[in-house]
Amino acid sequence: MIIGSSHGVGGKVETEVLSVVCAQMEPIHADCMEEVNQNIDTVIQFMETGARGFPGYDLFVTPEFAVQGMHPTKRLNVVLTLDSPEVGRLKEACARLRVWGIFSVILKLDGHDSPGNCAIMINDQGEVVHRYVKMNPWIPTERHYPGWECPVTPGPKGSKIATIVCADGDYPEIWREAAYNGANIIVRPTHYMSPWENGWDITNKMGAYCNQCYVVAVNCVGVEAACSAFGKSMIVAPDGNVITQAPAGVPYLVKADLYPGLVDKLHESSVTNTFLYSFRHRGASCRDLGGKGEQRNQYNAYDFGGEGK
Repeated sequence: MIIGSSHGVGGKVETEVLSVVCAQMEPIHADCMEEVNQNIDTVIQFMETGARGFPGYDLFVTPEFAVQGMHPTKRLNVVLTLDSPEVGRLKEACARLRVWGIFSVILKLDGHDSPGNCAIMINDQGEVVHRYVKMNPWIPTERHYPGWECPVTPGPKGSKIATIVCADGDYPEIWREAAYNGANIIVRPTHYMSPWENGWDITNKMGAYCNQCYVVAVNCVGVEAACSAFGKSMIVAPDGNVITQAPAGVPYLVKADLYPGLVDKLHESSVTNTFLYSFRHRGASCRDLGGKGEQRNQYNAYDFGGEGK
């Protein structure tokens, strides 16, 4: 089987179909819980609209700061925990609609004064099953405490989901980390702004193509105190081709059907242009390595304990 024109998969592949709905929205940059709840009203309205327009969809995704916005001076007024009633409303909506949801939430972190810019995943029973803390905050503007790992969590229909957040995607390493950890879908909630429209397009396609994963990249729209988020949310196939994309500057829903089992098969294959297989088995054709591939890390960029500069 050929995905697009780039990646080949040998043999028979059976996979379930994952239906994903993305909400491109303009959040209120909240300074009080009343405004947070107004954002949650909007999120739930999008979820319900998706259920009517795309009945039976599996996964719903919001952009970065969808719940609390990004107030320039009063963000600490609206920090939540996983037990906050506002998060409880999202749990209830997922359980009621029988969908999984990925939401961007600023959360209090145990043992730290600064909150984390987090992506959480709630299953269709209303349970939080995944939490990711943004590893690469947008310096110097974003003063959230950074995370230290990129977890991959089983989702619906055979999906294995990693989340990264906005500026994370400007670092090639984290895309590879997510794929190396077993992700077949990488979800990227963002508040990506002008004048970086070209960077948005490049990084999402690069993340998908170089790691042979689906990329679900959901962006905000709207003007706030420091910048203008342009939208253009997109879902990208493992060959780097855009499956669907929202327009610029307006609230919007996009939907696509994905095939996560196909990505798993691709990562296991030793045919042409299967990068994750080659990365794990570098030099597999070398007799000195017994056909197993080089197991040591050869890249100085990651040798933090060595003499690399």
